[in-house]
Amino acid sequence: MKQSFRGLVYFFLVELRRPLIIFWTILFPILIVSLAFSYYLSQIEQGPLFFSLTGPLYVFFSIWGFICIKEFIPFSIKLGATRKQIWRAIGVFFLSLAVIQAIFASIIQEVVWKLTDWVGIDAFRFLHPAFFVTDNWYTRIMIDVGIFTFFFVISYLIGLVFYKYGLLGGGSLLGAILLVLLMTIATGWFAEFVGKIISDMSVIFYIQTFAVGIALYLCSFLFFSKITIVKAR
Repeated sequence: MKQSFRGLVYFFLVELRRPLIIFWTILFPILIVSLAFSYYLSQIEQGPLFFSLTGPLYVFFSIWGFICIKEFIPFSIKLGATRKQIWRAIGVFFLSLAVIQAIFASIIQEVVWKLTDWVGIDAFRFLHPAFFVTDNWYTRIMIDVGIFTFFFVISYLIGLVFYKYGLLGGGSLLGAILLVLLMTIATGWFAEFVGKIISDMSVIFYIQTFAVGIALYLCSFLFFSKITIVKAR
């Protein structure tokens, strides 16, 4: 059983390795260009220029939560893995990936800060949610892991509904979410809710976000246990 689990994790790693390399290959040049432009702004005493290193990663995890359902599940079942093994492997793999990517992003941010101090670039700023709480190494990693996990799980659940119930089920779910969102915006409740979150922002909020993501993932096994290789249309 342990070999099957390790095999699934290795399969997920191989499948995700190329998209992840492409992602960072695109992001690094953008970061370098931003630094170069910030240097120019520093020379003419303009700026600052804000750059989000983890924002694209939030999008990446959101996309792959949806993609992993149609990419990983059918092939894993064909290999003979049980639903429980696949479910556990996906959870462990993406949680580990979230931690690794959060640490890697934080390391890059620290290196860039050292570089900008050494070169004398004072017009470059990283845009990160930790700015609204305590911006240090640990809080950045904690916040990123919480957001990565939550976004992945939400996207994963939507993908699971589409996979199991087809366009009708998935479309109905997205329609219901959109309807609720429009109603909350129209009544002003959404703006009030967002304002309250921003005013009470703390690390606890991101810990709660992480806990909600884990709880939703645990609940997803109820849908996952009877899933087949046949995708609903």
